[in-house]
Amino acid sequence: MAEPWTEKFFPSNFEQFVGNVEIVDFARKWAEGWSSGRKQQPLLLFGPPGTGKTCLAILIAKAFDWQLFELNASDFRTKDVIDRVAGAASQAASFSGKPRLVLLDEVDGLHGNADRGGAAAISKILRESQNPVILTANEIYGNQRMLPLRTGCKILQFKKINYLSIAKRLRELLESEGVEFDPEAVKLLARNCAGDFRSTLLDLQVLSLSGRIGLEEVKSLGYRERQKDVFKTIEAIFKGNSVADIRLARWQSEVSNEMLLRWVEENIPRHFTKGNDTALAFSNLSRADVFNGRIRNRQHYGFLRYSSELMTSGVALSRENDYHGWMHYQFPGLLRLLSSNKAERNLKKQISKKMSPKLHSSLRVVVASHLPFFKMIFKDKEKAAMLSAWFDLDEKEIAFMLGSKPTTKKVQKIFEEAQSLKQEQMLSKRKSLPGSDNNSLNPFEEEPKEEQASEEDLHKQAKLF
Repeated sequence: MAEPWTEKFFPSNFEQFVGNVEIVDFARKWAEGWSSGRKQQPLLLFGPPGTGKTCLAILIAKAFDWQLFELNASDFRTKDVIDRVAGAASQAASFSGKPRLVLLDEVDGLHGNADRGGAAAISKILRESQNPVILTANEIYGNQRMLPLRTGCKILQFKKINYLSIAKRLRELLESEGVEFDPEAVKLLARNCAGDFRSTLLDLQVLSLSGRIGLEEVKSLGYRERQKDVFKTIEAIFKGNSVADIRLARWQSEVSNEMLLRWVEENIPRHFTKGNDTALAFSNLSRADVFNGRIRNRQHYGFLRYSSELMTSGVALSRENDYHGWMHYQFPGLLRLLSSNKAERNLKKQISKKMSPKLHSSLRVVVASHLPFFKMIFKDKEKAAMLSAWFDLDEKEIAFMLGSKPTTKKVQKIFEEAQSLKQEQMLSKRKSLPGSDNNSLNPFEEEPKEEQASEEDLHKQAKLF
């Protein structure tokens, strides 16, 4: 079997690397820093497939004679595997004493519950590694799990390779292989690859089997479609001039409709800044949201055709003004907010679950109505201890009710008093009232009064004796 041209023509030095010259220069200086004993920040290389992210990492290892340790994070995503394998490689040097390059490929494959701590394990490696680390990804902003990886690395974005640079390299390879070709056909092949040099090289190898590469052979391959990252998708939507163009941008994106709606919502006021364009865009976006509500309530997914068009083509083509130049698009603020206060929301839900059965209210009512009321009552230390004992709250939950931290003296004192009240209740021999739930810690429960015997009862008892 013939050797794949992606391996046969793998660059032997940095000069043969095609495209992204600035990134190549930066990565070479970064590697030189490691070789001279200066610890460098890990690199996160992201961009479209086939632009040379993994190729550059392998080239660095070869050029500096480093041992390469490669792990595909989309295949091995569990915390245990990453800790045991990649974690060990990031700490120990190679047998030669030179640095060992740790390459974690396709880290954007971390998503859902299947990761089981994979993102956290990679973050730990980034903080503690004694060896150079390079991460690669296609898209780093559409997935919130990528946030700690972005903050722990130097981010380098690979751009699509210019088709003229690709065509020049392809002609050099064909000449070295002695394959006849039409220069215009090679240029068309490079233009149709959408900046993916790797797939173009494979296409070229297939076409070379016929002995000559002409325009007809290249046209038979057609245009190679590529999935766009979310920033390119948003830009294509906001700057689109026809429904067909905007629809194509939406189809080429991996982002879900719900996520795309959040991106559009966040960036409407950033992009549409003239006249009534913002109001008109939000009007169509709100109509899209109405259809999404109908989909959820009626489970009728036929409405999706309306919501998806309204939130993309409807928003873009509602503008009355033209916008040119570069725009700075941002990640949806709502998703960032929900991610940042996720721990607080979970704690609030946990407290409400303890309160719900004792207050005979639903979880939603407790969260919306009762919880703010009890936070006000907690300002009284004595009542705070009684309520903590009654609801069986721990230090974190008490701290939340007080708006404080679990380690403060105030929280610790209330927690200790609550534990004492619970202990007294356990040792108490007082019988509960009929029909109660055996919980006499209820601070709203009045102490039972002793019923005084009437004179008639006393007279009856006297007769017995």
